[in-house]
Amino acid sequence: MSSPKHLVAVDLGSNSFHLIIAREQAGCIQIIHSQKQRVNLALGLDQQNILSAEAITRGIDCLTEFSQTFSRLPSSSVRIVATHSLRQAVNRDEFIKAAFKVFRYPIEVISGQCEAELIYHGVAHTQPIRGKTLVIDIGGGSTELVIGQGFKPKVVQSLDIGSSGFCQQFFSDGQISQAQMNKAQVHAEAMLQPIADRYREFGWKSVIGTSGAIKSISVAMTELYGDAKITNKRLKRFKKQLINWGHCNNIPLQSIDSRRLSMLAGGVAIVSSCFNILDIKQMTFSAGALREGVLFGLSDSREDIDIRQRTVNNLIKLHLIDSAFSQRVMLQLQQFNQELQAGQQLLSEHELMLLRWGAQLHEIGISINSKKRQHHGKYILDYSEMLGFSDEEQQIISFLVGNHRGKISKKIPDSEINLLRLVQLLRLAIIFTRGRIEVLPHQLKMQYHHDELLIHPNHTMRQQSELMALIEQEIKLTATSRSLVLMV
Repeated sequence: MSSPKHLVAVDLGSNSFHLIIAREQAGCIQIIHSQKQRVNLALGLDQQNILSAEAITRGIDCLTEFSQTFSRLPSSSVRIVATHSLRQAVNRDEFIKAAFKVFRYPIEVISGQCEAELIYHGVAHTQPIRGKTLVIDIGGGSTELVIGQGFKPKVVQSLDIGSSGFCQQFFSDGQISQAQMNKAQVHAEAMLQPIADRYREFGWKSVIGTSGAIKSISVAMTELYGDAKITNKRLKRFKKQLINWGHCNNIPLQSIDSRRLSMLAGGVAIVSSCFNILDIKQMTFSAGALREGVLFGLSDSREDIDIRQRTVNNLIKLHLIDSAFSQRVMLQLQQFNQELQAGQQLLSEHELMLLRWGAQLHEIGISINSKKRQHHGKYILDYSEMLGFSDEEQQIISFLVGNHRGKISKKIPDSEINLLRLVQLLRLAIIFTRGRIEVLPHQLKMQYHHDELLIHPNHTMRQQSELMALIEQEIKLTATSRSLVLMV
């Protein structure tokens, strides 16, 4: 096996510097370290765009610490990008020269368009992009708006409005009043207006937000309203609440880092303006951002497969799963679905995808120990970083793997999908694919009658005493959770 290659991405942002390190081997990427440090370069820029000596020192101290983290890594590819604050700083060469003394890698001061494209790639590599998608990133000094599809950005724009800049310009004393919020939104909407027609004309199916500012708003939505969705109605209510609190020090939200509270009003003003000018109804948050875009740009990752399937493929390689056996389980599941279709009980496309991933990963726990492999597999999936999967999808796949054999757990994740039905089908498919020899899927009649699954083995199956004994055993094991009836 070839030695691993290490990938190092550093993002020198206006608010914070970010470091992310990954290991790549045989097409698999594992993030092994991430680090963030607030530097506040944007606050060190004066009206002439001169970066203060104090801000330069903060940045150099951070880079010194970052360098010590990865300087001894073998076979590493490193890319460092700087964004809005260093783009604006007239004395950025002073910073770059000082940085090179402690951090012997070139620093790229990238354009706003390049930043926007990298942000889009960061999102696209960490979650599936379905149809045309608008990605909005509100940084400390600039806001990037990209419409793309798959891994391809189509419409790209970077605007000089950001949460740190708005904090200084409109909320510098910490006060949050209706007049201040109006001024901030008027300014943001004036910046957005020239691009609005083009973006609305191009259109999009969904909207994804990224960056610290949008993360803070998403976290606030969860604390106030129970989930992370950012909607126009909620934003209006939240904006009124901020004005009622009157000062950033009065904001009582426990889930937001206290250091971000002073910039919350500025971020809300920009997000609200985007919703108003671009007629956005709802936005979801993505953790993928610029640094992930830089990181995956250094890798050999394929862009021709779904990000979730790429994650599953990486787990298969990492844990040496028998893919040939998993493939036969999937073929048996497809045969089951054809039989259910005959009785107009066809599984949905989403249910089939979840079953497919469960089948591909059901033996992942063998890499720890074959005994109680289902429990080991569930543990691995509970604590793995599964790029592209929502929390709910990850929980469902973990539940399927954790219950593919043995007793079925009574702790069932909340879902609109009938998870016990999926577990039952996966367990039967594994039983029918017993052994490691390549055989065609068993063909049998099966149908659901209320909560009972009725199976009608064919003549060939009835002659296989071992298989029939396993089915009888399965009937006993699942009797308390969902009925399985053998029709002879």
